[in-house]
Amino acid sequence: MGTPGVSTILLALRPGRRRLAIALALAALAGCESTRIHNVNVQTAAAGTLIEARQVVALVYAQAPDGEIDKLLYSGGDTSTAIRQVRDHHPRLKPWLDQGVIGNTASGFVALREGSRAAEVQKVLWDENRFRAFLYNRAAKEVGHGGDSLAAWLPYASFSFGKEWVEQGSPDWWVLQESGVWRQGGAKP
Repeated sequence: MGTPGVSTILLALRPGRRRLAIALALAALAGCESTRIHNVNVQTAAAGTLIEARQVVALVYAQAPDGEIDKLLYSGGDTSTAIRQVRDHHPRLKPWLDQGVIGNTASGFVALREGSRAAEVQKVLWDENRFRAFLYNRAAKEVGHGGDSLAAWLPYASFSFGKEWVEQGSPDWWVLQESGVWRQGGAKP
């Protein structure tokens, strides 16, 4: 006869001791190192994403030099390239934002607000959204969410950046809210 399984052992215990054994087993599982590390990593990645978004958007809007980008916590390699692309493209984007033809979205991208000007601004919009998508991809990977978890983390990254594009943007710029309604005024309700 083989070794009895956990369920056989638990059933052999009196009800009071069985509950105690189950509680102890659950407590041991809850304290597992892998569970603790996973929770810390998610919290650290969330905080890192928010900090990165705040800093990167400030550098883009300020047209900061490469040296400032290189000082960022998550700079280097493709991340620095992504930040530079967005920064270098911003002067082409800004006049359209200032005119109200386009606006930032809550999800971190830019969208057309005036349909009559679509042909004029189409390439600028396409390029900016492509550069931002690459930036969010790199930002998610840099804070530790590559591989299988990347797809799940990208919306968090894009909405974190979206919040910063809006809050740090000009109060005259337009914002496409999650509800699909345009409003002017940056972070103001």
